[in-house]
Amino acid sequence: MKAIYLVIVFMTSLLIGCSSAPEVKTEKETVNLLSVNLNTEQIINAEIKEGLPTKELIGLTITANGTIEVPPQNKTIISAQFGGFIKSLSVLDGMTVRKGQTLFTIEHPELIQLQQDYLEVIGNMEYLTAELDRQKSLVQQEAGSLKAMQLAKSQLAMAQAKKTGLKAKLEMAGVSLKQLNAGNLERSIAVTAPFNGVVTKVNVNIGAYAEPTEHLLEIIDLKHAHAEVIAFEKDVKHLKIGQSVQLTFSNDNETINAKIFLIGKEIGKDRTVKVHCHLDIENSMIAPGSYFKASIYTGAEERYCIPAEAVVEMNGKNVVFFGKKGDKGMTAYSPEEVNVLATENGKSAIVFKNKARSYSEKLVVHGAYDIMSAILIKSEE
Repeated sequence: MKAIYLVIVFMTSLLIGCSSAPEVKTEKETVNLLSVNLNTEQIINAEIKEGLPTKELIGLTITANGTIEVPPQNKTIISAQFGGFIKSLSVLDGMTVRKGQTLFTIEHPELIQLQQDYLEVIGNMEYLTAELDRQKSLVQQEAGSLKAMQLAKSQLAMAQAKKTGLKAKLEMAGVSLKQLNAGNLERSIAVTAPFNGVVTKVNVNIGAYAEPTEHLLEIIDLKHAHAEVIAFEKDVKHLKIGQSVQLTFSNDNETINAKIFLIGKEIGKDRTVKVHCHLDIENSMIAPGSYFKASIYTGAEERYCIPAEAVVEMNGKNVVFFGKKGDKGMTAYSPEEVNVLATENGKSAIVFKNKARSYSEKLVVHGAYDIMSAILIKSEE
């Protein structure tokens, strides 16, 4: 009933008693009044009261956004070391795999040639070893030349170097040297998972030729996922390692607790800083890239506080009202934008956007909504 009464009062008396700064028209042809004048009767009827901000201990909670990320060491790109044709594919996007599990098989004539060269080198080394032993024996018997022995030694060393190089290439390709030493050549090579994880970004088709530089698929280890919070520059000074963070995901009402582990030192072009948070309990069901809202509790601090009702939203901004006495018992009330740092037990901690404002000035602590109603009524004329 009080609200209806106030509207009637404002519609009749305030339209005469209100004044404002010159109208500023936006693209939508709306009017933004910078102040409104109220007389003593109107102030009493609306129960408008003023008071000073008071310093009180209040828990400061910072809100931010972020995404779930996986550390680079827990993410790997799978490619074909030497290229080749994809013979078979054993996994799909989103499938869980274990270390050593076959992802796909690949075949290429070059792989067969590498195995053949390796076996030929091993066979040639047996001959070169025997030849070096024979030359050494001849030199000891003074029946051979030192030059021939040195040549045999050099040829054996070259064969050994070639064997080492071919062995390294075959190991990179995933060829089983045990099977190869037994004389079994592999036509196709199995590419296996380097660790337990989930397959993502599958870019491979059976029968297609894969270049060595192509990213065929990716495997990530979800057990080590972390929260990457994007905090504004102005909030960084309140953050400390070990502070509690509550994550709320957009797809449901589930919340997960985390703690700040690292705070970035570089400020981005958008004036934000990355804050690395570890989850209290590892959750392999959270998908990397998931969007969340973070609430960071920074602990109780002494702040300038006013009643929460003294802050109203006007034109998308949080404002409070200051009164200035005028002639004939009139008081002009004008809005002042503030940042709300925290709200707790009916109190809001505020910071004036205008640094010239003093906390020793009285502001409206009761009746802010009525003042805003008067401004809205006047603006609709």
